[in-house]
Amino acid sequence: MIKYEAIYEKLFVRNLRRYSSLKGRIKRRVERIIDNPYVNTESLSDLTKRLNLIGCRSARIDQNFRIVFVICEECRNLPDCEFCFCDNVPDKTIIFLTVGPHDKAYAMK
Repeated sequence: MIKYEAIYEKLFVRNLRRYSSLKGRIKRRVERIIDNPYVNTESLSDLTKRLNLIGCRSARIDQNFRIVFVICEECRNLPDCEFCFCDNVPDKTIIFLTVGPHDKAYAMK
């Protein structure tokens, strides 16, 4: 299996510093996502009406913390994806958008 490349948006990096007490857990979860982004992650299509997260996926850090990301090979096929930053990157790329408490992560804060 081909490992995915990772790109980290500024908001993700800023929030990673903000939640430094969970930094180790977040990094381990990111590595598992890079290995296989479809295992133990969920599509956020159910939240699209409320939060407009078409094309995004999330992964749990713990009961309240989430990582929000897009998989380029997946979101390129969704014309309504607002968070598709996949131009000029390979399909096997994951773009990590944010990390944080459930409500803030899904609000992209």
